[in-house]
Amino acid sequence: MSAAEPARGPDPPARGEGRPAPHPPPHPAAPTADRRAAYRAGARAALPFTVAIFAFGISFGVLAKGSGFTALAATTMSGLVFVGSSQFAAVSVLAGGGGWVAAAVAGTLLNLRYLVMGFAILPALRGGRARRAVEAQWVIEESWAIASDADGRFDRVRLLSSGAVLWLGWVTGTLVGALGPITAVDITRYGLDAVSPVLFFLLIAPHLGTDGRPGRRATALAATGSALALTAAGLPDTAIAAACLIALVATRRAR
Repeated sequence: MSAAEPARGPDPPARGEGRPAPHPPPHPAAPTADRRAAYRAGARAALPFTVAIFAFGISFGVLAKGSGFTALAATTMSGLVFVGSSQFAAVSVLAGGGGWVAAAVAGTLLNLRYLVMGFAILPALRGGRARRAVEAQWVIEESWAIASDADGRFDRVRLLSSGAVLWLGWVTGTLVGALGPITAVDITRYGLDAVSPVLFFLLIAPHLGTDGRPGRRATALAATGSALALTAAGLPDTAIAAACLIALVATRRAR
């Protein structure tokens, strides 16, 4: 290099050399596929419950029709309330001559259990208060159980998909019962009065297997056995309290 030639620094690195490798672009298709799979899983898991809930909805439609409800009123109630026990209680109060206030109080008292379930599932919901309030409307016993994981957390997508399927079965069943030729006598004749025990068996069945946390099977068997024995003895209210007490004790010991 001659004295007149200016000094040059080192040659710049070649393209792609001396630089950190760029992060690969995100692949939105993967989370979307996972979300779709979760939606399908929730809907499939809800199908056995939906068959029973459809039959349960027929029973409610028949009861509402016999209590003077129109098909539109009964179906609208099922679509907005979406809780069989409170709807049966409210309509029974009205059929017995009670007022709307007494019916509303009866339904509200039966729905208080959803406060506890709502607090448990709240971390899985998204958005602001309005959006979470809407998503929480899908919470019933069946969708709550389908959305729960073994570690105590909940899957929001399974909750929404299973809740939508269950809601459709309940509303459709109500409409069929309110419009169809089925009467109160037919409910017993066709065995529709056995639907409620079937629903609770479907809820408890997954916990009777060997998978899951230690002690879950023993807890499920103990709660089921005590509930059956007390119900057979004519103490259904005590049966519910005993099953809840067993579950609370088992939960405390597991922590």
